[in-house]
Amino acid sequence: MRKLFYILIAAMSLFIFVACGNDDATTAEQGQESIQVVVTFSILTDMVYQVAGDLVEIYTIVPIGDNPEDHEILPSDMIAVANADIIFFNGWNLEAGGDWFENLMESTGMAENVDYFRATEGINPFFLLTEGLEDEEDPHAWMDLSLGIIYVENIARVLSGFSPENADVFQENAKNYIARLYALHNEWMGRFDNIPDSQRILVSSEGAFRYFAAAYNLYEAYIWELNAEEEGTPEQMLALIDMVNNSEVRSLFAESSIDTQYIEQISAETGIPIFAMLFTDSLSEINGVAGTYYDMMRFNLEMVYAGLTN
Repeated sequence: MRKLFYILIAAMSLFIFVACGNDDATTAEQGQESIQVVVTFSILTDMVYQVAGDLVEIYTIVPIGDNPEDHEILPSDMIAVANADIIFFNGWNLEAGGDWFENLMESTGMAENVDYFRATEGINPFFLLTEGLEDEEDPHAWMDLSLGIIYVENIARVLSGFSPENADVFQENAKNYIARLYALHNEWMGRFDNIPDSQRILVSSEGAFRYFAAAYNLYEAYIWELNAEEEGTPEQMLALIDMVNNSEVRSLFAESSIDTQYIEQISAETGIPIFAMLFTDSLSEINGVAGTYYDMMRFNLEMVYAGLTN
């Protein structure tokens, strides 16, 4: 009944679906009705667009630059969800702050694997290291390009199941896109190995780089592990300052969707400069340096390498 209520609202409302990406994906034929897709954050937006092109209209719940771990549900979110054909989310604590995504799905009567689908399906997660959270998954699997490819495969599979008449287009687009992602991944495999272990440490605010570090043979250090937990406590700050002061770290890294005050304080206390702003939980605007998932990962890899060898 509640779902019907929001559908009726949607029928009387006008809202815009946001799609991003480049022109590589095959586009819809003129006059063909678009598939209505809702995604939780901008990285999924681009992945869906790369697979489906103009065959879909995409509404992104968490705006570019915002943190998907802490979102305030808007009326437009509920309208978009009620009107959606398919909803994609990451899962694994990414959309867990205040249980906002779970509440949104419940309030609109949506069912998992019927209406909404986990993009991380089939990936073996890392688990958090923070005491008391060891049973919780680390959500940032897309930070390893080889795992981002699994996201793309899942998206293509779900879209093909919903629209079999377009399955060949989705699968062909996914195949071409995956080839580009694999090429970038393979280009950077082993590239960091020439950096001494003592300097191969990626220091950031949130521990969003565990999958990235594992894929590209780095070590990770951070102030807090997940944005949903306490951020920037005195104990966390002092622990990282001590680690940096007793290491050969050459650069620190800020993150686009996180308040920079904490990493700036680490820089001030240690004298180690912030080398670059990296992208983790959000893309940049479409014309920015990280306007697509591919560009985001390429930018992060290049900046981390440059910072560690600075």
